[in-house]
Order: sequence, then structure tokens, then C-alpha cells
Amino acid sequence: MTGTADDYLHEAEIYDVLWADLNSFDLPFLLTEAKEFGGPLLEIGCGTGRVLLPCMEHVDRAVGVDRSPSMLAQGRVNLSQSGVPEERVGLVEADLRDFDLGERFKLVLAGGQTMFHLETDEDWLAALTAIRRHMLPGARFVAGVPVFQEADFTNYHNRQLFVDEIRHPRTGRRIALWDYSTFDFEKQSITRRRVSEILDEQGLVLERRHDIRRNIYRFPPQIRTLLDRAGFRIEQEYGDYERGPYAPDSEDFVWVATAAE
Repeated sequence: MTGTADDYLHEAEIYDVLWADLNSFDLPFLLTEAKEFGGPLLEIGCGTGRVLLPCMEHVDRAVGVDRSPSMLAQGRVNLSQSGVPEERVGLVEADLRDFDLGERFKLVLAGGQTMFHLETDEDWLAALTAIRRHMLPGARFVAGVPVFQEADFTNYHNRQLFVDEIRHPRTGRRIALWDYSTFDFEKQSITRRRVSEILDEQGLVLERRHDIRRNIYRFPPQIRTLLDRAGFRIEQEYGDYERGPYAPDSEDFVWVATAAE
């Protein structure tokens, strides 16, 4: 896995505010999958419960797995505030490549860019093997990732871009965020330096923090091959979260897969 032991240590408390737009991007699709296939539900890379907790409207039991203690801590806060009985949701700190929950699930979800935290093909295969081991007969594995296009490389490579200004949900302090991203085309990696500035009400920078995170991206043909090698069969694939067909210029690659018999 790429990055440090807890890549989200300084982002967990602001994650749900910073990425609130994701809730209108992929969440409706994932909720539809949860409603169709039901539970018990497993989400890998569950983070703060952004996807997992809304899915509880459609399933009786769910477990979320994540390797970030800080994201899981925020997830437990969100769970306590959600009104969902805590006995219906398990939040487990574990490595996606070798987790063992001792139970199996009808649906496995991976929201956001969870799969791009896996560095090598061997990491992908280990994670996919762990996922398959946790699937009931006929279960589905539903996930999606962005597809980087030439325009993305042109627009983001070695450029500093303003991300957003938000209010910290607990302290109320202003936070301005900037990203500087670099692509390594040979290694298919993107290294993002995030600069977070805490501002006073007049805009004076009181504190500045730099965090570096690296993701390893894969293109759809590579993902199809890895899924096949791990014993999965893709039942459906889409080019967006509105179920449009996948095409070479699609911005996303979304799949619904089952374990091949």
C-alpha cells in the first residue's frame, strides 16, 4: 500500500465537508446497488462512513474496513450521530490485502479511489482475493475509479491548483487548500502535495501544513485483467455513475462483478 501509516491523519475531521460533492456524484449509484443486492454489506476503504452509513437504509448489517485509524475514528463519530444502532455496523481497522472478518457478504463496495491506494499488481490481486473470500455465493463486487485522460495530465501535471476554502466542522476555523500534483507516467503514479492553510478572519495565514500522498492509477484494460486473474467476472461496466456505457473517453470506469464459478 502506498503512503504512510495514516495518510488521512490531518484530513479525517474535514473529509466529509471537503468531499461533500461526492455525495451527488457516486452515492446515488451505490445506494441503488445496496437496495438491489441487499446485505449483509461490506465496504472496503470505508473511511468516515460517507457511503456505508447511508446504505444502512437498505441493509440490516454492514461492516466497513479501512487502514486509517483517524478516518475510522471520525466514522464512529458519524455513526453515533446517524441514529443507526451501533450493533448493526462494524468498523474494522485492517489492511485491504489480507483482512479476515470471519464472515461473508452479499455485496462488497469500494467507493472513491480506494483501489488506487494499491501500489502493485500483486497488491491488487491480494486485495481482490481477500474480497472474494468474503463474498457469499452470487454476491457482487461494485466499485469504480476515475480514468485519467491526456487532458488531465496536461491540466494537473506540475501545477498548483486551488482546491477549496472550508470551515472546520468542529473548530469553525477557515481552511484554504491547495494541491500540487505530479504524474509519473512510467509508474502510473500521481503524487499530490496538499497545502492546508489555517486562516484568521482577515485572511492571515496562522498555520500551514504540507501532506504528501501517492496513488497508483490503473486503466480499464489493466483492471479487467486483474479482476479476471483474481477469479471475477464483470457482469456490467459503465463509463459514469449514471450507468452510461463505457467508452475510451469516459471519465470513470465503474464495474459490477461476481466471483466466477
